[in-house]
Amino acid sequence: MKISPFRWEKVRVVMVLAAVSSVAACAFPMPRTETIAGTVSYRERIAMTPSNILTVRLRDVSRADAPANEVATLSQPATNPPMAFELPYQTTDIDESHRYTVEAIISDGAGKNLFRNDTSYPVLTAGNPDAVNIEVVRLRQQPSVDKAHDEQKSATDKLVSRIDKSLSKYRHVVGKYAKDDGEGSFEAFVTKDGTPVLIRQDRDLGDYGTSDISFYFSKGALLRFDEKATRASFGATKKAASATAGGIEYRLMLDFAKGKYKTGEKRINDQLSAPDKHEISSAQTQEKLVLTRLKTELAATEMSEPDGRQTFVCDDQSRFYATFNREDEQVRIEFLGRDPIFLPQKPAASGFLYGNDDYEMRGKGQNATWATLVDGRKTGCTVSAEIAGLALAPGDFPTVNVSTLMQTGNNEWTRHFDDMMPAIKACLERPVGDLPSVLKAWPMNHGTVGVRTININGGRYDCLAPSTGLGDIHVEAVEGATNVLPGERDVLFTPASGAYPDNDCYQHKKLMKDGVFIGWLSRNACQS
Repeated sequence: MKISPFRWEKVRVVMVLAAVSSVAACAFPMPRTETIAGTVSYRERIAMTPSNILTVRLRDVSRADAPANEVATLSQPATNPPMAFELPYQTTDIDESHRYTVEAIISDGAGKNLFRNDTSYPVLTAGNPDAVNIEVVRLRQQPSVDKAHDEQKSATDKLVSRIDKSLSKYRHVVGKYAKDDGEGSFEAFVTKDGTPVLIRQDRDLGDYGTSDISFYFSKGALLRFDEKATRASFGATKKAASATAGGIEYRLMLDFAKGKYKTGEKRINDQLSAPDKHEISSAQTQEKLVLTRLKTELAATEMSEPDGRQTFVCDDQSRFYATFNREDEQVRIEFLGRDPIFLPQKPAASGFLYGNDDYEMRGKGQNATWATLVDGRKTGCTVSAEIAGLALAPGDFPTVNVSTLMQTGNNEWTRHFDDMMPAIKACLERPVGDLPSVLKAWPMNHGTVGVRTININGGRYDCLAPSTGLGDIHVEAVEGATNVLPGERDVLFTPASGAYPDNDCYQHKKLMKDGVFIGWLSRNACQS
């Protein structure tokens, strides 16, 4: 039979495709299922129950710096030893250049592991067999937390909370570092002399998880180690691990007293247990490492002049922004609630020096001395964290002199401001919270002045001080929102270093004494 040219072309195409398919089949081997045979046994004289489960896994352990990837797994009821198994795997999943091991775990069926091998059993590649006899050992169960744990943890919680609320008082240091298994960064809050208060460190381990650690310190000694981590397991990606699908949510919290371990807790996917000695030792090693990084960072920045916009916190509790402009050779100083001050740069034998006829800023590295030349006052200052949530005063404001407050027509507490000023200043220097203002002050018997203050967080304090500001001064917190003095909040006094109330009800005036700006008087126009 004669084949038409059209049909012959179709037959030729089919023959070519068949030939290509045959060649491709030779070049790319078809997937094939093989098995790893073996037994699992243990030495303890313990009988298995119907709920016990044997899990055998084939793992790729080629990367020493990363968790192993799971290639194949098998679960079956556990029996008395020896337990035979046949673990199937796909040959296309095996790379001859990789290393593989078999892991065996016996669990109670409810998620708690009872036995596990503590010896490596290599298989398949590098001349290793496809049959193994695995011996597993009984796992020591994690101990529960001790009875005194809750009490110790509660006490440390309060100290940690106090540190978190006072971070703006301290110098802020930021650094980065690199390691073989990932990149990391840290930030530290330190005192003027470089003593750490809090160090936060984070590490990105790529597809294998993340780790964030907070190191809290008390007088330079470790107070709390707090790690929050996401660990990928059995080949799960970081994204999967973050959703706890195939991953582990890990939290380790260790409390110390004067640097010595007292108590702690560990949570793995919300399962609570006590930390083991290796985790405690590892935390102490990490503390030494992060302190070394901080020391290196401090040394690198100690002699470098501040650049750009920085926040300075001073010994007299004042704060200001300083914007260094090297091109214009000047610095812009901004105290909260005050107009900016521009100081030209002056020659200095070492460090930096800016000043005019009224003010001077002299320093080296991250430290400076701020001086008011009119009255000769000086205070030490250092670069710190940003002051959060506060804005500088916009525009111009009317002024009022302390002498005018003493007029007969003034029925507010400020009428006696000049006489009470030393006591007010002494009370504001006591620990009454961050950026305090005076709600009311009043003269009392025997040369004593009462002062009620309110800080930026709303905390109120009563202070009793001698009218001279010298001698014993007593301060206590005001309990209860209903404990309100007559005329409280009618007019507030805020020192020049503070921030007046950010509220539409208040009308602000600059308070002057002998030509010097000493603070704000904020009158409440909404008060009934």
